[in-house]
Amino acid sequence: MRWDAHRAAEPEVAKSLHQFKEAGVYAAAKALGRSTRSINRIAQQHGIEFSTPTKATSERRRAERDALAAKIKELAGTRSQAQICEALGITRAILREIAEIHFIDIDSRKRA
Repeated sequence: MRWDAHRAAEPEVAKSLHQFKEAGVYAAAKALGRSTRSINRIAQQHGIEFSTPTKATSERRRAERDALAAKIKELAGTRSQAQICEALGITRAILREIAEIHFIDIDSRKRA
């Protein structure tokens, strides 16, 4: 298929990309007969984000987690891990990961 024919079909491809959000870019490319590069470009143009991380989504997610570090540091002195997780809407695994990366003491048993 010629390049301009591919361009003309992009709106239909964009509509069908939503069903591949969880499966990822590779599965979408294989099912739709497009390259992963073109699938990523179409997804970016239409605001579709796949659950499989690209460099940009990994960086954005890392920045979101780093933003939580200040809130965790603030709550760590007065609340338990379960209370911090509930207040921020995160899991304990994520809490512990952020605390370890940013050297935050979240062990409430030491304070008791």
